Amino acid sequence: MQFLDTFYKIMTNVPLLKVVVYLGIPLTILLLILFCLKSHRDERGWKIIGKASIVSFIVLIILSNTVAKLGMQLVNSGYEIEYMFWANTVQLIYDIVLLVEITAILILRKIE
Repeated sequence: MQFLDTFYKIMTNVPLLKVVVYLGIPLTILLLILFCLKSHRDERGWKIIGKASIVSFIVLIILSNTVAKLGMQLVNSGYEIEYMFWANTVQLIYDIVLLVEITAILILRKIE
């Protein structure tokens, strides 16, 4: 119950939403730049982007299912799920998936 209370307080925090929204903008721009680099226009570059996308998609599935399970537990525990909770949730998942994609691209560029 303590974990659910802490999770609810974090996910309904307005300053957190502002931070993750402003963090999402440069992450999106950086990912678009990585996609458009000249070195990613060949077969090797597409292979790296493909592998990174698969990894980030798996992270998206895991995060979405985890948050859905926690959301259901919150509702069953009597918490009121409102707009701020879902706004934070969606933005955090988006930022984490972008961060995983960017990190995977950079790691795979070094390895391959």
